[in-house]
Amino acid sequence: MKQPPSIEPTPTPGPAYDPMDRIVQDLQNIESFVSRLAMNPKDLSYLNNHLSPILGLRRTISQQLDKLAEDPYSYSPTRLQNLHKENEKMFTYLEDVVGMMNPWNEEKFKRAVKATEDVLSKFDGDLTP
Repeated sequence: MKQPPSIEPTPTPGPAYDPMDRIVQDLQNIESFVSRLAMNPKDLSYLNNHLSPILGLRRTISQQLDKLAEDPYSYSPTRLQNLHKENEKMFTYLEDVVGMMNPWNEEKFKRAVKATEDVLSKFDGDLTP
């Protein structure tokens, strides 16, 4: 796991570009973001600086998932559909985390962080063949 608050740039498409690398990097960035928020939930400055790029990863990940239907991955339509659902679920939980920060609700915040971490872990596990 990356040490927060690192937000790493994503790979740039080119001859050696691999959509899986991009998805994994994006998941690590989300994990780092959630970890940082969990360690310091009242740091609204960090939240404000990183929230927009993190939420933008929802669409980026979705676009990269579609590329996994191609060689060498050849993911089935069913598997891709499940990964797309998990992507949406992950961002729904992430939005819950953010929503519990202002106004502050510690109990719901902790539950939302746990749910986000769980779906991140499941998504990562389901992503790997």
